[in-house]
Amino acid sequence: MNLAQLRNGAVIVAQDFSALVALHAKQGELTALRRWNRTSQIQRVQPLLELVPSSSPHSQLDKVDQVARSLHASGRHLMIDATEVARMPSFGSGPAGALRTLADRLDGPVDLLDAYPVPFEPVIRSDVEDDVLSACRNLCQEMELGGAIRIRLAELTRARLSELLERTGLDNTDLDLIVDLQYVPEISPRLQELAGNALRIVTEAGPFRSTTLLAGSIPRLLNRTSTWEEPRVEEELWRLLRDETAVDVQLGDYGVVHPIPGKGYRSKHVSLKYSCSNSWMYSREPTGQAPEDATESVRASTLRSICRELVHSDRFFGPEFSWGDAEIAAAFNSDTSAWGATSRPVALGTSHHLAYLATTSEAMPR
Repeated sequence: MNLAQLRNGAVIVAQDFSALVALHAKQGELTALRRWNRTSQIQRVQPLLELVPSSSPHSQLDKVDQVARSLHASGRHLMIDATEVARMPSFGSGPAGALRTLADRLDGPVDLLDAYPVPFEPVIRSDVEDDVLSACRNLCQEMELGGAIRIRLAELTRARLSELLERTGLDNTDLDLIVDLQYVPEISPRLQELAGNALRIVTEAGPFRSTTLLAGSIPRLLNRTSTWEEPRVEEELWRLLRDETAVDVQLGDYGVVHPIPGKGYRSKHVSLKYSCSNSWMYSREPTGQAPEDATESVRASTLRSICRELVHSDRFFGPEFSWGDAEIAAAFNSDTSAWGATSRPVALGTSHHLAYLATTSEAMPR
């Protein structure tokens, strides 16, 4: 299979990218993706969207449909990983499940001005069951964009990688290989050794269309308040291994959330995660009690306060940097809505982070 294919008369091209971001298909991340409309940024960053168990699967699929169409109009396709919902009939029937449902929905237009079909790149995870892998392989061939193999570090052996490559049945030039480290709170000598060996194994089996080192350092819960900074461990590790192994490997991270999705709950704190050069800036404050004359919720007023402090700091990238940064700057306005939504901090942080990855990757040697 070649990178450029003819599908219903249209040329479908698998795009190059300089950085990859793995996002959960939740309200905050999906809002940021729907608001992402700067073509120069979209051309540099590859989103991988992971479907997650939900009480409203149809709503989740609706929003993913919207994101796929929006990015397609800007020249970028989605990678979609549906492993976590593969056995949930509410997302779709059969081993292809949600991916089949999305493929059918994206095969036609929503309105007369839509470009269609809208292809996406199925992601085959290393712990996937046999029949689901076969269904994903068939969808890869149908979409004609190739596919992605996402392999966890603990499973990355020469034998397992060889087996996945054989069963996927795609040429290496049509495969994006993702080495997934998941949560990496710090860089230890042992982790550096294991990850370096994994990249060498991948290099022996390649070359592939792309190779990405995916990791995230944001903890599930922040355990302090106020504003502080922590190293962007995922970026530091990527730079170390790129230089040590001399492998042409792309940076991949999990945006502004913990790599492993958990059950949502309404916290008594408001937290904003903001990516800076080589560091994460965390701001976390308790919501407190609402005064009797309050005109908005305590969550809304607390988030506004966090955003105002960020705008006045030397870490703020400016309102023109992204939709999220423009919204952060608008915290001083009294007529801005939706500040109390629990997904709002993730939407703002993710929007900024997409622009951060695109801007940072401009200086990344290829």
